[in-house]
Amino acid sequence: MSKSSLRIFVLNVPEFASLTEAARHMPDCHVSDLGDYIVIASSGPVEFGRRALGLKPAVWYGLFTGGLDGKIESFGRDTVRIVPRGQETA
Repeated sequence: MSKSSLRIFVLNVPEFASLTEAARHMPDCHVSDLGDYIVIASSGPVEFGRRALGLKPAVWYGLFTGGLDGKIESFGRDTVRIVPRGQETA
């Protein structure tokens, strides 16, 4: 991975499966299964929508508890945008 990439560590549990499945369909994302965690990697920004993922708010706000290497640029009630470090917009 280059230094301008991001990685999102997602607990490998059924509640978060829609996030990893959505990432599998994004052309810029690479998804790896590490057993207890799934890693979503991208060299560019990624965006996810809560409703599109079919998640209730309580699950939505817990999605990124596995950690990430990048920066959450915006995280609202229904959308999140995560960018590689150094690619933040002003």
